[in-house]
Amino acid sequence: MRASIPASLLLLLTTAAIALTPPAIEWERTYFPGRFSRFYDVNQTSDGGFIAAGFIVIDFSSPADTCLFKFDSSGNLQWASETEYYNKSLRKVLQMETNEYIAIGAVEASQGSTISLLLLSTNEDGNTIWSQVIEYENAKTYGIDFAVLPDGGFAICGEIDPTEGMNQAWILRTDAQGDTLWTREWGWVYNDKAMSILYIDNGLTVLTQGRLQTTTGGPHLVRYDMDGNLLWETNLPEWPSVSAQAQTMCEASDGGLLLMDNYWPTIMHTDYVGNPDWWFWPPGSDQPYGYSLSTTMDGGILYGGEERGGPSGSKSICGIIARYDSQGNGLWSDHIYECDIIYSARQLSHGGYIAAGETGLQGFLIKYAPELGFESQESSPSLEISSISPNPFSAVTEIQFTLVEAGDASLTVYDLNGRVVDVLGEGVFAEGEHSLQWAPGGIASGCYMVRLTTADNSITDNAVFLK
Repeated sequence: MRASIPASLLLLLTTAAIALTPPAIEWERTYFPGRFSRFYDVNQTSDGGFIAAGFIVIDFSSPADTCLFKFDSSGNLQWASETEYYNKSLRKVLQMETNEYIAIGAVEASQGSTISLLLLSTNEDGNTIWSQVIEYENAKTYGIDFAVLPDGGFAICGEIDPTEGMNQAWILRTDAQGDTLWTREWGWVYNDKAMSILYIDNGLTVLTQGRLQTTTGGPHLVRYDMDGNLLWETNLPEWPSVSAQAQTMCEASDGGLLLMDNYWPTIMHTDYVGNPDWWFWPPGSDQPYGYSLSTTMDGGILYGGEERGGPSGSKSICGIIARYDSQGNGLWSDHIYECDIIYSARQLSHGGYIAAGETGLQGFLIKYAPELGFESQESSPSLEISSISPNPFSAVTEIQFTLVEAGDASLTVYDLNGRVVDVLGEGVFAEGEHSLQWAPGGIASGCYMVRLTTADNSITDNAVFLK
């Protein structure tokens, strides 16, 4: 039975004010003047720079347009990758072990051919290691999201758009080289598509748009085991928006899921099978669109999107980024008038933020400093992470830290997207030096953030895990 949302909590969440001042902007940049370009996704890399997925059109008749972009920490372009395909557009990118990048999107395998799903692997310099083009006869296929699996393979979701008939939601599982192991397709209305996929507890949870045979329209969740067997499906009848279009989801820091639709977006917290706990509306005065949803190191929520109309008659279209605590209470928001749309927003390892999108049909990046009160290790005399050794490490590392006074503290590990990976210790700690070990299990190689938090302060350091 579905949980109801208490009226008092609903009132609190829908009227919560966003009052605090946004953090300072360290830099913002527009790229590729005179070219049509866009960044759909951005992530921090292990060297402190950024990797972005999107596209730039150089010549519609040439395969030379690029779709993967590497920047240093100051936003300077280091390289833009090229492949032999046409009309490339990447939707998501992640850094993997040994600095490899994995990205997903859509391409034409040859000029004028049908659009097909692209799964791309490059090295740290943007050179292609391998690529897989997956296509259906008489149908366009799009890759929208993917999850990395413990065996090194991938779970991908997207859309099949046939020449005749209805759009199909689509998921597939591949091995570590992108070779398809199995696929599943379904669709019962015009706009069915699989928008977001998560690997959770040895299974795949998919946020889809449309309906299955046993569900009504709108956003719903589907659960598969690792062999592609359907375990359950559930619609979300209590979704506040009448014409909700599923957009994205992520795991909530306190357990369960955070789901978001696209137009006049709602962010909803549910358990792992889709029973709603609470929800709230991100800021937006006129025709807002939500695109990005992620969690932060303190368990909060980060939102990115677009507003058409703008507050108080300002710029007609502008990007927006907003920050919430773990219960959906607003902390701050920022209308980015130099930008038209924010497609992706992430918290950085030092506590700041990076966001990507477009402005005037050109790729756009903006970097924020940490919020006031987020202290670095050098300016935190009350606590210190004195060492992480060995670092990098392949099995176990020891983390030593010091507290000036006794009290509640926690030592937590996050990935570069702000998701909790492990809680190494929490509770009351005595004054003085402490040591805890971290032995990762079932996670990918890469850079992770170790965060020490007390009632009054927090600091973060990086640990590099190499299998």
